[in-house]
Amino acid sequence: MSLARRRTDAVLILILLMALAIRVRLGVTREYIHDEINTAIPLSKTISFAPGHVNLPLRGENHPALPAYVVKGSSTLFGTSRLGYRGMHILLGLLTIAMVYAMTRQWYGLVPARWAAALMAFNEYYLNVSSRATAHVPTLLFVTAAVYAFSRFLATERPRYLYLAGASVGLAFYCKESTALLLPVFALTLLVSKHRHWLLKPQIYLACVIYALVISPDIAWNLRANPGTTVTYNDRAVGQATYATHLRRIGGLGLSPYPSMFYLRPTVKAVALNLTGSELKDETQEYWSVNVALGVLLLGAVLATTVRRASPDHLRLFLLVMFWAIFGFFTLIKRGATTGRLDPVSWMWVETTIVPAVVLTGARLVDVSVKWRLPAWSAVTAALVWACMRLLLVE
Repeated sequence: MSLARRRTDAVLILILLMALAIRVRLGVTREYIHDEINTAIPLSKTISFAPGHVNLPLRGENHPALPAYVVKGSSTLFGTSRLGYRGMHILLGLLTIAMVYAMTRQWYGLVPARWAAALMAFNEYYLNVSSRATAHVPTLLFVTAAVYAFSRFLATERPRYLYLAGASVGLAFYCKESTALLLPVFALTLLVSKHRHWLLKPQIYLACVIYALVISPDIAWNLRANPGTTVTYNDRAVGQATYATHLRRIGGLGLSPYPSMFYLRPTVKAVALNLTGSELKDETQEYWSVNVALGVLLLGAVLATTVRRASPDHLRLFLLVMFWAIFGFFTLIKRGATTGRLDPVSWMWVETTIVPAVVLTGARLVDVSVKWRLPAWSAVTAALVWACMRLLLVE
């Protein structure tokens, strides 16, 4: 059934309205953090479309500049107050939640879609980043768009969704280069699924060409860049990171605890302290991870789905490949070298895994037996309420 034929879900509207209200409150009251006042906002101020004074930066200090254009659009529409700079991110965050809902509903039904939307809307991590003017909202927006498009391809086998997925990953790349990992995720999904015959068809490679064309300006910039390349904003010139700079952060094969911190931050830090006697360095303390209860729920649902013996549907297989490929990649690399203000390692590098995690968790929550459904659903609701209250009470 097409979305156009479906009645509007009042529960989804309620989730979005509550998500909007909380984010507006957070957007108004909270002070700026480093990534806002040192990257996104000052870079947005250098953007100019005025005749004779056109300035359209392609990259900032460490990453491509697309997030700064979101900030520029937000401040143009809503002004230069805290909420003005953050307003577009709040709205795009709601759009991401809606896409998660739509994808889950198409594959698993109404109740799982509501749970997936709620889990995406009210966990601490996404509540925090989607009420701030940073790169994380546009990154997750385009990643979710790519995942949604590829899921439609798996359902319909229409090549246009491959092309949309390729273009979306290209736009995500202009937010964070690590989103390029979605391309091998797509390929691996096709290889291990009943869709593997598509790897012999030209449409797959045309989608890759579309991706390459989208990011070709950035590739050209990197080919011309040198160690002395700088960008000026915030009243000073700073060196710009290239692909080589980012790749130096991979120090070879190893075992990193940082990806697990996205879901179990306090627990992982406590275990590391007990095992090593020294505190695990957290380069991004200003960001919130999900609380341990939600972390256990999300990881538990992914693990339960992984070992489930039921024949996997196409979306389930894709989401599992996506989660474990990205989570596993960053878990199996050790800390490398960095220059400038690049973080040498961060638990936030696996933020894109939250998309498959919330969808799979929504699907698993409806599998709970009738006897345990009320207490289980009540516990999840309590964890989401606690997540919201933690951020609101801090302010």
